[in-house]
Amino acid sequence: MALIPVAVVALVAVPIGLVKGAPAVVLWFGFSMFSGAVLLFWETLRLVLDPTRSGDAAEGEDDGAALGALEERKRAAVQALRDLEFERSIGRLGEEDHRALEARYREEARAAMRAIDEGIGPWRSRAEAMLAEAEAAELAATTDAAKTEAAKAETAKTEAAKAPAAEAGCPKCQTLNDEDAVFCKRCGHRLKAEVADATT
Repeated sequence: MALIPVAVVALVAVPIGLVKGAPAVVLWFGFSMFSGAVLLFWETLRLVLDPTRSGDAAEGEDDGAALGALEERKRAAVQALRDLEFERSIGRLGEEDHRALEARYREEARAAMRAIDEGIGPWRSRAEAMLAEAEAAELAATTDAAKTEAAKAETAKTEAAKAPAAEAGCPKCQTLNDEDAVFCKRCGHRLKAEVADATT
């Protein structure tokens, strides 16, 4: 396989040498070696940056090709069944032949579908596992959000319960005063709550 590029370079060098002379052949070999070095560097860089890429890509292509071939087998069998029905409807095919061919093509279609299901099996189980993980993460996020909302609601209730206590109403004029107020800001009456707090 590695000899093919060398043979191509040598075969191209012969006519270049005959037409342009030895300097053109030297330039051609230099260009070929430079191109080979660039390609080798590119492949090495690709392998260093992503060592699994070529193997995974080849495996994926093989799986895709195999599944494509199975799909084609199934499609061909289903089309053959349609053609059989048409041939029977116009009288070109007898009942015995129709039954025999129909059984054969149905079995071929079933075998192709079973093989497709088996080929997709590992991918399906991976997809189901990923879906289960996503659902679990979404459920956890929903539960966390509900807990956060409940905590916020509880905090709001606590703050609401503290709000009336934080502002003491004047027993004389019913004006709301600050919690630390000693006298009512409207009428100047001494607040009972502050007297009780001051004695403690």
